[in-house]
Amino acid sequence: MTETAQVCRAYAVAGGLDTRALRAAWREATARYAAPGRGPFGFADLGGVPDPGPWESAGRLWADPDLLSFPAACGPAARLVVARPAGGAHLVMLAVNRAFAARHSLASLVGGLGAAYAAVGAGRSGEFAGADFDWSADLSPSLGALCSREGAAPPDVLLAAYCCLVGRHTGEDRPTVGVPGPDGGHRVVRADLSGRPSFRELVVRTAAARRAGAAADRAARYDALLSVESPAEPVLGLTGARVHRLRTDDGVPDADLALTVRCSASLLAGRLEYRTAPFDAAAASGTLGQLRTLLRAALDAPGTPVDALPLETPGQLRAAAREADRTAAGAWSGRPVHDRVRAVARTRPDALAIDGGGAGVTYRELCEEAGAVARGLRALGVAEGEPVALLLPNGPRRAAALLGAFRAGAHAVCVGTALSGDRGRAVLSDLRPRCLLAASPAGDSPLVSWFRGELGGHVLDLDVPRDVLPDPESPDRAAPGAGGSAPPAPDGPGEAGPADRWAYIAYTSGSTGLPKGIPQTHRTLGQFVEWFAAEFGMGPGSRVAQWSAPGYDAGLVELFAALTAGATLCPVPDRIRAHPGKLADWLRTERITHLQTVPSFARQLLAAVRDAGPRRPSSLNHLLLAGEALPGELAGDLREALPGVRLVNLYGATETILATWHEVDGPVRGAVPIGRPIPGRQVLVLDEHGRPCPAGVTGRIVVCGPHVTPGYVGTDRPGDAFRPLAGPPESGVAGGPCHRTGDLGRRRWDGLLEFAGRGDSRVKILGTRLELTDIETALVADETVADCAVVACPGADGLVTRLVAYVVPRRSPDRGPASGARAWRAGLRRWFGRALPPVSFVTVEELPRNPGGKVDRRALADLAPSPH
Repeated sequence: MTETAQVCRAYAVAGGLDTRALRAAWREATARYAAPGRGPFGFADLGGVPDPGPWESAGRLWADPDLLSFPAACGPAARLVVARPAGGAHLVMLAVNRAFAARHSLASLVGGLGAAYAAVGAGRSGEFAGADFDWSADLSPSLGALCSREGAAPPDVLLAAYCCLVGRHTGEDRPTVGVPGPDGGHRVVRADLSGRPSFRELVVRTAAARRAGAAADRAARYDALLSVESPAEPVLGLTGARVHRLRTDDGVPDADLALTVRCSASLLAGRLEYRTAPFDAAAASGTLGQLRTLLRAALDAPGTPVDALPLETPGQLRAAAREADRTAAGAWSGRPVHDRVRAVARTRPDALAIDGGGAGVTYRELCEEAGAVARGLRALGVAEGEPVALLLPNGPRRAAALLGAFRAGAHAVCVGTALSGDRGRAVLSDLRPRCLLAASPAGDSPLVSWFRGELGGHVLDLDVPRDVLPDPESPDRAAPGAGGSAPPAPDGPGEAGPADRWAYIAYTSGSTGLPKGIPQTHRTLGQFVEWFAAEFGMGPGSRVAQWSAPGYDAGLVELFAALTAGATLCPVPDRIRAHPGKLADWLRTERITHLQTVPSFARQLLAAVRDAGPRRPSSLNHLLLAGEALPGELAGDLREALPGVRLVNLYGATETILATWHEVDGPVRGAVPIGRPIPGRQVLVLDEHGRPCPAGVTGRIVVCGPHVTPGYVGTDRPGDAFRPLAGPPESGVAGGPCHRTGDLGRRRWDGLLEFAGRGDSRVKILGTRLELTDIETALVADETVADCAVVACPGADGLVTRLVAYVVPRRSPDRGPASGARAWRAGLRRWFGRALPPVSFVTVEELPRNPGGKVDRRALADLAPSPH
């Protein structure tokens, strides 16, 4: 390099760089310097260059006299060179001559270039975004005072605060932060937040960790980056990208967060850059606000334990809790679902209520059948408040049975065909209903015979002809003639019963290995169904698919949302329910407008829709996804393939029916948020002490409000999952009934909720929730199994597609291992019926365990297995 080029800077730019915009920005930034006698300003785009080592390209390019040296004839004031090494990121090099540097501020030129780049590319989106900050007036005096009092260096205090913030966001006791090393490269600092150190102690720990930090290799991945620069150091900011100042043999560190701070006795300013996925648009200002709050508290009281340092003010936490409170918005008409269906039948008796593939049933016929069921139940002595079991497939029979049970004052227990094995017997044994409603051929099943013989229960076969007495409350009596418009009759005494009477019990997996009964009231079912139908535009003319299997509350929602709104319910035939190609054709031919399913099946359906080409389901206008996390790329593909369809992500446990919803109306990177609370619910993210978590911090999802189940059937006390929240009135927590879901989540800075995985061993496969311990309990009940562990295997998109059972066989001294995968699978099928997901078996000599004696599930994959 010639003697005239004395001031040089090099930057690694990750996340995408628009070189055309950079050229235009360079012209704009240098225009005010281009006076006569100051020389030209050069720009060169070298394109791809070799990448012989960790950014050695920077030094080699600078050493090339034809690239950055200034020809004596023209004497350029400055030159900007862009290159793309093979590593992927861009290399931006700036050189100014000695004369220009003497007259002008290099920081001003660099800052002007960043501002011009942002202006030229207004609206540009990239992989990174960021925000500048200046806390000089507020925090510099306190930082200086603490350093003087504690004998600490400002960079170590800032590093301690930053590590504390990163640890709270990652949930790690030892977060890794990349910092510039003394040799110009990066070093790894592994902060130690364990043992509840005070902030003062953390400063000492991080200072020691920084000094002892090992040099990072080129592929190092950090939780975050921190660079503390001198005040005179210019900072180049390029919108949509992350810019990192290169020194000598400096790589491009990979991290989601990068904080650059300029610090002196009177200055505390800088820039925070973040990756746009997983962070949302408000992440930069929100994270900076949290760092400022934490640092302010730490400087004021350095003896405070780091886990007690606030990230948000009490006012901010209260405001977030109140924003998440929609309990007051959960209005309900007060009419139970069966009464609302009868009201539809009075006004539109000949409208099609259920279309079962040519076997249509009108609202009049449906209500007449429901009346006959109610009279049949009363004749069997079924009293108000008693349970009635249903072993019926989706269709008119099941709908009439549900309506009839409600009309008789009973509550329904839907024993779907998937529960027809030993697990179905466990449900019936737990509940002991007086009556089981069935239809041939299910009426001749072993479960029905067992119910008659073992429990002495009555079986009402809906396919057996019986005398149908006139129903005094038949809709055609209230509204003679087709299309009658007589107003609905008011509730009669003993008709609907109290709103808080149970409507149904849904059985799902329990942590003890036994099915767990979850009751819901008419108030909760009615309120949710009214919101669901209104929000998603169900009404006369809508054709709502019933895809959910019997036995799950999702099927009840589909059924009653359609029927209470005057829509037509279209049960999906069993022969096509699990076949995406056939289902795509069915959606089109049946002119379905609303479909609710799970993301993993929606992915399969997407492929079938794409293959269908012009034969796509053009009538579909709502696709509702629930039961599993929704990947952003899947959501984007669905929106592209079905551009006229409203795509909605729903979240919630059976204990609350559902809790949150989010309409996907734009591109999403990462997982789709689960959104905001459904009316009638408050959804909070709490830490292990029951305190609301700040934005970005992962905690346990808790649902509060009047529509939480009162507890599990057969338990004397609600249990810890329903323990009321203990919080002061000013906390913003609604109080009252609550459910600790066991799910992990975080609140984004824009207020939306994100799902962050399970907090226990429950998994969902194709919408079916299973407790891994349930399967383990059933397996170890086999006398040939000595020990076992079951793990979920997610696909490339993170959705669980199958289970693997690691089994330690019980060996006979004479014959070796008895039984095997075929027998184990058969045993599980006897217990779970068709609810059993795909399971493969691996036989092992022993299960790996951690020092605490628990099975080390992460180590299972390292075993040398014999798969079956």
